[in-house]
Amino acid sequence: MDNKAMHARTLRSFSRICFFPKFSPSLSLALYSVSSNFIRKPNLNHPILRLAQHAQEQLLHPKILHSHVITTGLMKDTFTASRIVEFCFKFKPVDAQYARQIFNSIDQPDVYTWNIMIIGLAESESPQSGVDHFFQMLYRKTKPTDYTFALVVKACIICKNDLAMGFKVHGQMLKHGVEDLLIIKNSLIKMYCGMGCLEGAQLLFGKSMNLDLISWNSMISAYGKHGDVKSARSIFDKMPERSLVSWSAMIDGYVRRGDYSEALQLFDGLQGSGLKPDVVTLVSVLKASANLGALDQGRHIHFYIEENKHLKEVNVILGTALVDMYAKCGCIKEALDVFHGCNERDVILWNSMISGLALNGNGKEAVELFRRMRSQGMIPNESTFVSVLSACTHAGLVHEGKRIFLSMKDYGIDPQLEHYGCLSDLLGRVGLLEEALEVLTNMPMEPKASQWGALLTACKNHNNTEVGERVGKRLIEMEPHEGKRYVQFFNLYAGVQRWSDAMEMRNRMEEKGIKKENGCSFIQ
Repeated sequence: MDNKAMHARTLRSFSRICFFPKFSPSLSLALYSVSSNFIRKPNLNHPILRLAQHAQEQLLHPKILHSHVITTGLMKDTFTASRIVEFCFKFKPVDAQYARQIFNSIDQPDVYTWNIMIIGLAESESPQSGVDHFFQMLYRKTKPTDYTFALVVKACIICKNDLAMGFKVHGQMLKHGVEDLLIIKNSLIKMYCGMGCLEGAQLLFGKSMNLDLISWNSMISAYGKHGDVKSARSIFDKMPERSLVSWSAMIDGYVRRGDYSEALQLFDGLQGSGLKPDVVTLVSVLKASANLGALDQGRHIHFYIEENKHLKEVNVILGTALVDMYAKCGCIKEALDVFHGCNERDVILWNSMISGLALNGNGKEAVELFRRMRSQGMIPNESTFVSVLSACTHAGLVHEGKRIFLSMKDYGIDPQLEHYGCLSDLLGRVGLLEEALEVLTNMPMEPKASQWGALLTACKNHNNTEVGERVGKRLIEMEPHEGKRYVQFFNLYAGVQRWSDAMEMRNRMEEKGIKKENGCSFIQ
């Protein structure tokens, strides 16, 4: 048997031995150390890789594996040491400081080990730590690979807001002459898009001769997310070929912008292209249908989902979108049918159904569903309480609303602006105006003008000028040039026939040159 065949046979044997569950890490490593003189070539069957995999499956802490490696003297081997560093980042929770300690003990870390540290620190500690490690690598004269640059750009993408960091990394790519490589170009375009620097992304995109679908799709998605659907559509129309991601990104851009009709028209184009829509696309189209009240289109999508069984496997995501669509189209029975037909229900689906019931005037049913949700062990979140408090508001369930509001602390949730607004609105609608005013006055954050406006409307509806004047003055202080606030104040006085005060409010508007907005009218 020649040396090459012997090496292969020995490697297979030791790999099996090191991975065999009956052997302890210390025994496995001892066997590995015996073989270390002739098992040197790294590959997927390398014993240290198999052992690290086994340790991960057995939930052994990296320190245990590391101690065994030290005992056998194998930490002198860079390949072995790098795998221990990698194992530190795979073990949960990640101990980044321990990974640093091991890395710093390596005399001459290779580029693979540097790469492990860059992405490991970026994802577990901070993006800045990963980028800093990249620059340490350059300082120590280790030549980065194309993959290194892709990793450091990924760290910048995680960071999102540090454009200066992105420019600095981009500068190193120019220096090393790798900017024109497709994988690097796409990473940079994605980085600039993620940081909101569309000019930088467009500059790279525009001057590139070698673009692929990833490049085109990144630009469409970025423009769509930033509300520039005109630029997104311009790129979409110029594409030499389109993938499903291209269509989905463009449809999503229209939905985000509120151009729901355009989204549905584009979906028709997608269906004619021969591509089959996926979950992401269908959710966007269902949102468009919901906001347009396009019930027929929504039902068409529902039928498509039912006909394609592979889509029903993700019925929580699509189920939530369907519930929302049917509820907004006023079909609460169909929404309930979808809800009850879902095998799995997460908190978002429960929230959607509670909100749908409230939207359609079924406040009591919404509160009852909230009770069922809790009885089944589902923990409500902040959005759940907004939905159920809104249901109480529309149904006039004062006692229930107060109780639910106070129960938020049982789930460790501090009421936010929306929760206080719902409670104030609930109290105001039933005429408990002093209590409503107390909620807005004593809440730990500054109320929105819209919340004060809702209370002023409640004061007008209940002919309460005492509370109404206090609220109205506060509103005008907040928005002295907002015409609708003066109209609200005028109507408060007109409702109790205090015409001189009402006319004074109109005169103040004219003196300040404030015009009445469309949709706001004076009571005569």
